Amino acid sequence: LFQVSTVLEFGRIVIYTTSLRVVRTTFERCELVRKIFQNHRVKFEEKNIALNSDYGKELDERCRRVCEVPSLPVVFIDGHYLGGAEKILLMNESGELQDLLTKIERVQHPHECPSCGGFGFLPCSACRGSKMSVFRNCFTDSFKALKCTACNENGLQRCRSCAG
Repeated sequence: LFQVSTVLEFGRIVIYTTSLRVVRTTFERCELVRKIFQNHRVKFEEKNIALNSDYGKELDERCRRVCEVPSLPVVFIDGHYLGGAEKILLMNESGELQDLLTKIERVQHPHECPSCGGFGFLPCSACRGSKMSVFRNCFTDSFKALKCTACNENGLQRCRSCAG
């Protein structure tokens, strides 16, 4: 159900992270890995599981296939499991990471999206993040609240400006 094709990820970096600061060390490791890839000026896709639960389910499925316990952050390059923060840090210090990144698309100026600030999500345009939409019964002129179908469980939609 949540399978990601490795063919679609050829030449791409996917990083599963969280922006929740509940566990400080996890948040700091996610920030460290993000900054390492930004410093190498390579294009990467960040999948923040705090903003979309489907990313968490996808990560669980992918880690189950490679017999790894998911511990954020998790990095995949070319659709292959690379590792977490410790492995990325060691590879960066030894120069191995630079060798792996030669075939990855470069970005000239790392920037944040002006629409979402780099989070990749915005409050829903239909329900404004309330997760509810209003349905009007034309026969009785009464209103009924329904779950919004335009957004995820957090009342968020993918940013159209920066989501590929």
